[in-house]
Amino acid sequence: MHDLRSFLDRVRSERAPEMVEVHREVQPRYETTAILTQFERRMRSPVLLFRNIAGATFPVVTNVCGSRGRLALAMGCPLGDLGRTFRERCARPMPPEVASTGPVHENVRLGTDVDLRALPQMVYHQDDSPHPYITAAMVVVRDPESRRANLSYHRLMIVVARKTGIFMEHGHLLEVFQKHVRAGRDMPIAVILGAHPLWSLGALYSGPADVEEYDIIGGLQGRPLETVNCLTCPDLLAPSRAEFTLEGSVSINERIEEGPFGEFTGVSSGKTSSPAFNVGAMTYRNDAIFQDIVSGHAEHLLLPSLGLEARLLSVARTVVKHVRGIGMPVPLTIVVSIEKSDNNEPRRLIEKLLDCGIHVKHVVITDASVDPGNLRQVLTAVSLNTQADRDVYIYGNQQGSPCDPSALENGQTAKMGIDGTLSQSGNRSVAANAVPKEILDAVNIDAILRG
Repeated sequence: MHDLRSFLDRVRSERAPEMVEVHREVQPRYETTAILTQFERRMRSPVLLFRNIAGATFPVVTNVCGSRGRLALAMGCPLGDLGRTFRERCARPMPPEVASTGPVHENVRLGTDVDLRALPQMVYHQDDSPHPYITAAMVVVRDPESRRANLSYHRLMIVVARKTGIFMEHGHLLEVFQKHVRAGRDMPIAVILGAHPLWSLGALYSGPADVEEYDIIGGLQGRPLETVNCLTCPDLLAPSRAEFTLEGSVSINERIEEGPFGEFTGVSSGKTSSPAFNVGAMTYRNDAIFQDIVSGHAEHLLLPSLGLEARLLSVARTVVKHVRGIGMPVPLTIVVSIEKSDNNEPRRLIEKLLDCGIHVKHVVITDASVDPGNLRQVLTAVSLNTQADRDVYIYGNQQGSPCDPSALENGQTAKMGIDGTLSQSGNRSVAANAVPKEILDAVNIDAILRG
């Protein structure tokens, strides 16, 4: 059975060095971020399970999806097959099954019994709002017109016992909210906390609005996700084995000053006016684990990248016949390696990809010999193959992400494409440095190290 606990057990048994359990008391304000930062400075990205969070009765787990290796473990495939396996399973969706009850309803708090201050009060960076945040919040809504369910991740800023701000900068959730505004009705939502990585990847699936993410999760698991009806919002479903659910509605009239908050870009998004989420119910499992995502670190960057890469790869293949690979090594930047058929092909691909949404600001095209995830190879290709007056393309007055610190407040930005492929009409013959294959294959490093 897929759930957060089963995955943590699997990491313990199969990748023990990637599970770090901290038993001493840890402060929820800044200290968990500091500990993760120190691990990352040592080129490590483990799951961190904090057993004793000051002021909280629940343990905190963070960085669950902080490496592609752990995502491959969750998918049950080799690391090199992660992208292909993800795309293949997303193409075989399975609708969820609905059970009468589940572990997530083992404890129920309703109305005035709800107190979000019982949750770990997480604050991440010194310039963030002093209000605590819930960052691993998977939001469930139902479109009032199509009746389709939608999942997405959105940060929640805890204001008082039963109220948060909810940040909605773009996407299907904002579209659904705007439909409720036009209809004059608050938007019912459920928030899922404590998820198996495949649930998270499914919720972040980057596809059309008519695809239900619960169906994608079923495809990723290879079997339908077991769900239950929410108690106060029975039109909404929640995974039966989630750790927590928060149920309530997003007000169409009440707004809250939310932020500043250190975003995925590594800098603060500043203050904004966000709708209020009024919580009417909180349910949770016995011995519940509070899942957290430290903003701006590896997990925050990695989780959405797999779905975005899959969608952009599909788009790229409508322009270029032979696409070797695609990667999102840093925020807002896409790298695509191709076997080009003519010198104009990279520019056509650049323009197509830059038109794919607010999270694509820079596109770099390289030859097929370059690994899109290897920044040294990518920068070398740009350094040696690109002539700036010929191969760099700038497009002004584009819609970008409000989280981009260089963009205007409404997200207006300039976008850029770089052709880092070797010109097919170069004046010089160029050959990459190479050692004869038979000599390279004959080298036995282990034997050399043994002396």
